Amino acid sequence: MKLEEWFDTLQTKAETIEQRWPAASEHEKLQLADQLFQLRQVSDRVVDLWLQFEEKLSAAIRQIKKMEGQDDEQEEAFGEPLAGQSYTSQDKPKTEGKQPKADQNASTSAWKDLQSALTDGATTAEEQSLAQAASQQKQGHLELHREYEHMFRKGEGFYHLRMYQDAKRCFAELVDQSPDWESGRLYYGYSLLFCGEKETALREFRLLSRSASSPAVTAISYNAIGCILAEERQWLEAAQAFKEAVSIKPDHRDAWFNLALCYLEDGYIHEAMETIEKVLDEGEQDWEAQMLWLRAARLLQMSDPAAELAPPGGLRLPNRNLDSATLQEMASLYESLGNYHRAQICYHFLTERYPQDGHAWHGLAWNTWLIAGTRRALTLMKKAIALAPDQLDFTFSYGWMLLFDGKIEEALAAFRFILLKQRDHRLAQSGMITAYEWMGDILAAKQLAKPFTEDQDPYVRSLGYYHLGRIALAEENWRLAEQYFRRVLPHSDHFREIPFYLQMCAGKLGEHVAESELLHP
Repeated sequence: MKLEEWFDTLQTKAETIEQRWPAASEHEKLQLADQLFQLRQVSDRVVDLWLQFEEKLSAAIRQIKKMEGQDDEQEEAFGEPLAGQSYTSQDKPKTEGKQPKADQNASTSAWKDLQSALTDGATTAEEQSLAQAASQQKQGHLELHREYEHMFRKGEGFYHLRMYQDAKRCFAELVDQSPDWESGRLYYGYSLLFCGEKETALREFRLLSRSASSPAVTAISYNAIGCILAEERQWLEAAQAFKEAVSIKPDHRDAWFNLALCYLEDGYIHEAMETIEKVLDEGEQDWEAQMLWLRAARLLQMSDPAAELAPPGGLRLPNRNLDSATLQEMASLYESLGNYHRAQICYHFLTERYPQDGHAWHGLAWNTWLIAGTRRALTLMKKAIALAPDQLDFTFSYGWMLLFDGKIEEALAAFRFILLKQRDHRLAQSGMITAYEWMGDILAAKQLAKPFTEDQDPYVRSLGYYHLGRIALAEENWRLAEQYFRRVLPHSDHFREIPFYLQMCAGKLGEHVAESELLHP
C-alpha cells in the first residue's frame, strides 16, 4: 500500500468514528473510544519516526555539504523556512507559513495599535531586552546555531505536522537559548499564532520587524502583523504594515495581495485594482488575485456602471485544476460582469466534475443560452431539470428560453406548471406577465403585475413597476410609463433598460432627461 493510501485509510477510520458517535450506544462509544486511542498511538508513533528521519536527513545533508566544500555560514541558520510559502482562504489576508489551507481561517484574530508599536518605539522592558539580544551578532554564530539545530528541527517537525503546542514549546526553548536565531523566532511567532496566543505572537512579529537582519524575515514579520490587524478590520493600520513589507521586499506577492484586500475592504476600489494588478502582471497563475480583481471590478461596476473595465493580462481563463468553490465563485462573478463565455467555461468544468449536479447544468445551460441561443441551451436545461425536478427556478429558466424563442404557449405551460406547485412563485408570475404583454392581453398582464407593487421586498416592488412601465409603453401612455420607471429600485443590475426607457419617454414627451438619470441602474 502506498503511503498516501495508508494515511487516507487512517483518515477514513477517524471520519467514520466521528460520524457514528452521535447515534452510538454507551457500549458502542466505548469501542469507538478504544479505536480513537489506537489511532492516537499510531499518530504518536508516526511523529516519533518522522522526527528521527528528519534529524538523520538533516545530518546527512549537512555532512554532504561539508564534503563538497559548501559554506552555509551566510545563510540564516538553514534558511528562512516560512518565506515564499502562502496559504489563504477567499476572504482572509495571506500569511506565510506551511500550515494547510484549511487552518488559515483560524490563524489570527487579536489586534494592537500598529502606529504605537512601530513609530513610537515605546515597548515593554522585556521586549526591549529581547530586541537588544536579537540585534547582537556574536562570535561563533553558526556554531551556536548548530548546537541547537536538533531543537530547531524538532520544532520544525512538530510545526509541519500542525502540532503547534509542541512546536511552540520547542521554539520557546530555542529562542531562550539562541535569541538571535531569526528563523527560529519566526517559527515561534507562527506557533504562538496558531495556538491562539495572538498578543504574544504579535509582540514577536513586532520585535522581528524592528530587529531582524534579514530583509525577508522583516518583510514576513510585517506581513504577519498586517494579517493580525486586518482580521480586526483595522484596515488603515493593516495597510501600513503591508506597505512596510513591500517596501522592504518588493517581490512579496502575499503582502501586495493583502494590501489590495485592505483597500477593497476599506472602500478604495480603484486602489485595490491597481495594487492587485501588480501581482497579476507578473504572469503567475494566481487565482486568488484574479478573484480579488473580479470582486473589485464588480463593486466598481455597481458604483459606476459607465466605468470601462479592462482585465489585466494576468487574468487568465479558468482551468480544470481549480477547486470547485473557486470555479463556482468565478462563474458567479463572470456572470455579474457580463462575461458569459468565461462563466460558461467554469460551469462546463463543474459539470465534468459533478455530472449529477443540477445547479452546475443549469449554470451551463443559462450561459450557453445567453451566448448561443435556445437551440443549444434547451437540451442542457432539460438535463438540469431532470437532475433536480424540485428546483422550480430551473423550470422557469426553461420557460423563459421558450418565451424568447417565440414559443409563447409552451412558455405559458411551463409557468403555469410552476404556479400549480407554488402559487406565489414571483419569477413564474413575472414570466406570465411578459407573455401576456407580448400576446396583447394587457388587462391580464396588469392584473398580475399590480400585486407586485404591494410586496414587502423592494426588488419585487421594482419588478412590478418595471412591468407596469412596459405595459404603459405598449399603451403609448408615456407619462405613466415614466412615473413607473422612476419608481424602480435604483442601481440594480436587473433593470439595465431603465435609462433607455426613460429616454424614450422623454423624447415622446418633448422633455430632457438628466445624464445622471440615464446612468440610473
